[in-house]
Amino acid sequence: MAFFFVSLPLIAAFYSSVFDSTYNKAVSYKNINSDSVLHHANQALTLAKESNNPLLEYKSLILLAKSNIKTGHLGEAIVNCSQAGKLVESNNLSSRKVEVLMYLGVAYQAAGFTADAIKLFLEARTQVTEPVKYSIRIDLDYYIGLAYAEIQEYDKSYYYLQKCIKLSRKYEYNTGAFDAYILLSNTSNKIETINKNLELANIIINENPQLKYERVVLRNNQALLNKALGKLELSRKQYLEAIRIAEKSGYREMLSSLYNNYSYLQLTETKYDSAKIYLDKSLELAKDIESLYLESEIYDSYGDYYKAIGAFESALKYSELFTKKRNQYREQQRIQETLFLSAIFETEQKEKELLQQENEISKLWLLVLAVAIFLVVAIGVGVYFRQRLHLSRLRHKTAEKETELKVAEALIHGRDAERKRLAMDLHDGMGARLGALRFLVDGFFKSNEKYKDVIESIKNIRNNVRELSHRMMPAKLEDEGLVSTINSMVSGMNDSEKFNVSFDTNLDKRLSPKLESNIYFLILELITMPSSIPMEIRSLFNY
Repeated sequence: MAFFFVSLPLIAAFYSSVFDSTYNKAVSYKNINSDSVLHHANQALTLAKESNNPLLEYKSLILLAKSNIKTGHLGEAIVNCSQAGKLVESNNLSSRKVEVLMYLGVAYQAAGFTADAIKLFLEARTQVTEPVKYSIRIDLDYYIGLAYAEIQEYDKSYYYLQKCIKLSRKYEYNTGAFDAYILLSNTSNKIETINKNLELANIIINENPQLKYERVVLRNNQALLNKALGKLELSRKQYLEAIRIAEKSGYREMLSSLYNNYSYLQLTETKYDSAKIYLDKSLELAKDIESLYLESEIYDSYGDYYKAIGAFESALKYSELFTKKRNQYREQQRIQETLFLSAIFETEQKEKELLQQENEISKLWLLVLAVAIFLVVAIGVGVYFRQRLHLSRLRHKTAEKETELKVAEALIHGRDAERKRLAMDLHDGMGARLGALRFLVDGFFKSNEKYKDVIESIKNIRNNVRELSHRMMPAKLEDEGLVSTINSMVSGMNDSEKFNVSFDTNLDKRLSPKLESNIYFLILELITMPSSIPMEIRSLFNY
């Protein structure tokens, strides 16, 4: 009988080798095929668990989190981050906590909770120590800059993006500096600043020819700018270079967007046949990768194309398709937001259950100890443990209240997001349909004697829709603040000559956006629904 002995180091080396191969394969599909990234990342996670290697398991979970964020599966990304966080805590991987908090913040930002995302990013920044990889520190500064840009705090955004660039140059982390320059160009409204940052990004690309995807992104941005500046020949050259690289490298999502953008350049040059060919290519790719967002954008482009060639009936058809796909995309987003909130709630519940189990075990040991000590000092120990039990209950109730507050805050976020979506639906959906109807009337009924009456009716309806959209989520509230918005509301009521309203306030500075929004809609409710208001309050408003 023969015996074969295989050493544990050899088994570990085998698993590590297979894991590296699978993990690298997943990474190689980045920007090409998200489904393939998820497939191979899950395989890598299985291998890491079989090898009982917490560090490899952690790497797989972070890769899954990044891919799920990119594909919009935010609830799954939260679960991935939660599992990675538990590995960090249980295996003393403290230097990895920064990365977990960072991608948790990215998921929150993708779900629309930018303020919460910034809190997570800044908490991650307090955890940065020397062992943390420079690439993570650079990415963290970039995401903080991106979040501040999203809420239009551009000074803070510029500060963190400059830190990102400085650190990227120090460690020659080219993609970090490139991403920062692109974001700086996208958030500027000055042509000189945009050109400067795009040129700096271009230097990085020329020095690093291996950055193919980044080259495509840069050429697309340059082409968009040059088209807007009227440099059509240069714009065409940049688009075609980007399209050639994207086609060769298999960047299908980016390629669909490029085809769509290039078709607009063709429309500008009145090359209608060429524009139609690229729109068809763009739509075929969008359907193949199942991107509702891209499909809706392309249908909108089709509408512009048919308007340009005077085919108003076809323009109306594609305007309706645009509205349909945009609504499907928003519904998809709403579902993902619901799954995201559910994932957060379930994660908190599991942590609460784990804490309760630990408390129960602790109580059991305390009981044993109490019985032993009771033989010596029964009265003193009894009082002591009654106090401990009381404090434990208080903490438990506090934790429950905190969870209820978080859920309530999430619901308020959802309500505000829904109100914004409804306002967008009214403005984009109904406004687009009325615009299309106007084109149809212009195309077929201009000679009719009732033409002017119909056009006037369409204008009035469109103005009413716009007014309703603005009342649901007034742009002025976000731009100028609560006091200015209420003054406008009061002026409108007084102009109607149905009421005589005066408004006085001692506010001399802006409140938080959430508080301003709540006060605005409370006042709007009081004005628009007087029959439901108690008599004591109605008397204050002269109802």
